[in-house]
Amino acid sequence: MVNKKRAAMEMSVGTIVTIVLLMSALVLGLVLTRNIFKSTTDNVDSIDDQVKGEIQNLFGSEGDKLVVSLGGKNTATVKQGTENFGIPFGFAPDNPQAWGTTKTNCKYAIKANPGSGYCISKGWTNPTNSIVTGTTAVTFDQVDQNNGYALMKINIPETVPPCLQRFSITVTCSGAQFTGETTTGYFDLEVVKKGLF
Repeated sequence: MVNKKRAAMEMSVGTIVTIVLLMSALVLGLVLTRNIFKSTTDNVDSIDDQVKGEIQNLFGSEGDKLVVSLGGKNTATVKQGTENFGIPFGFAPDNPQAWGTTKTNCKYAIKANPGSGYCISKGWTNPTNSIVTGTTAVTFDQVDQNNGYALMKINIPETVPPCLQRFSITVTCSGAQFTGETTTGYFDLEVVKKGLF
């Protein structure tokens, strides 16, 4: 009888230890999942030296004049209802004189691309109106040497269904001493459902 009680006690302690270990693994899995999804939706609040360095590295590796700092896919993943989500980008014209003496000769415009596969056809009727930092003839936030940096901020309405929207960026430089230069690029905004994290 005593042996049966001891065996039952050892079995229940073993069960409790197993449950605790499984719960710990579950919590660690949830934390890891949250961190993975959080890293894909990191928001940029301002253009600092780290953001500038990242954009300068993209200039060197991609060889483009206009780069968006979103990684290889040029896609930002943003949850429904997010406000002031920042997307940094940079521009380096062929001719450094394109910026002019006041560093304001180069301006950018952003527009939402139309198309049946994009958010614009799925209920987000005018995504360009959600951009809070301006959409036409916008001056770059900072210009260092030959590189200009800008931070576009956008609000994602909660009513937008999960979808993908492509935005085009067009940079135009013009001035009295310069004949002009135009460059275009793009980035995608993937709207995902608002979740637990």
